[in-house]
Amino acid sequence: MSDFYIYNTARERIGVLQRDNSVQWLEHYQSPGEVKIDAQATPANLAMLVDGNRIYNPDTDTVARISHVDITQTETEEVITARADITAELLSDRVIMGTENITNAEAGMYSVYRKNQRGLPIAVGAARGYTEQAVMEVTWNSVLDALKKMAEVSGLGFKVIFNPETGAETFTVYKGINRANDLTADYRGYFGTDVGNIEDVSIVSGTTDYKNVAVVAGAGEGAARTVRIVSLGNFTGESRRELYVDARDLQREYQVATPTGEYDDKGNPIYSYSTATYTDAQYNAMLDARGREKLAEYLQTFSITCDIIQNNIAYGEDYTLGDRIPIKLPEYGIYASARIASVTMIYEREGNKIVALLSEFALEG
Repeated sequence: MSDFYIYNTARERIGVLQRDNSVQWLEHYQSPGEVKIDAQATPANLAMLVDGNRIYNPDTDTVARISHVDITQTETEEVITARADITAELLSDRVIMGTENITNAEAGMYSVYRKNQRGLPIAVGAARGYTEQAVMEVTWNSVLDALKKMAEVSGLGFKVIFNPETGAETFTVYKGINRANDLTADYRGYFGTDVGNIEDVSIVSGTTDYKNVAVVAGAGEGAARTVRIVSLGNFTGESRRELYVDARDLQREYQVATPTGEYDDKGNPIYSYSTATYTDAQYNAMLDARGREKLAEYLQTFSITCDIIQNNIAYGEDYTLGDRIPIKLPEYGIYASARIASVTMIYEREGNKIVALLSEFALEG
């Protein structure tokens, strides 16, 4: 087991979790995670595990806020079960006011949160200068939904980092490391049947729903409707597989929200609104991006389902959340890579273990 520290709603440390039977700590690369705690209902645990308090795991740099508590009486003991959300989930409590036009993903993610923070006590982190693009507009949705969309398109991740000394939390965009550099070398940093850390393998491939050309129809009617053709390459004959994309939701005009600096009698900020128009180049770029986004849903099928074991490669040392890791299956002639999309850290009295979910498989070489 490990020590888990409890912080109150003022983010002050008030104690350590006692007599825990099981803790499951799930973290995602491109969305918030969640935590489940089963512990004996001691007086201290009952006082600490309450709605709004935070749980800190020293094995991570994040923290979870308790949102649900169950207390169950059995024949032998009283058990408290607490469920908590990693605090990036708090970003779902803010709505984007108006429309934001995104080009650079990192800059867009910080901008969307900064403009819609409205008192949320999570600081804005410092940009690291990532160049990944996410050409799109995000409008009238939650900040969290927009962040997830930008992350999925760009390949970046995000989280809210916790400082256990001060209780401060900071929204941060980050990027997993691509460790898939040499899939044929015999080194520690890969999952493979030859080193005994991957088992129960199932491989699926095919082109049943494959599309490689998108015909994207934007706003307008008849001859005035803007149409773009986006292709993944030069395809002709039977190899050309077209997909129609209805993108009329992308309008040439969009709404801009500007805070006036004034507040209503309930403390809500007051905004003024104006209308702006995309240039032809800007609008075409958005349609092209929508086409590429939809084609990504219709790629040739290649997936590997497997169980990975922390053998010859250790989480936190050889790889971490968001990294792209080599997958080596020599008996099938497959050398691939995959993203560490999520990690579940399981702490039990019998021992601790790590369960990683792989995604975004890609053949290498």
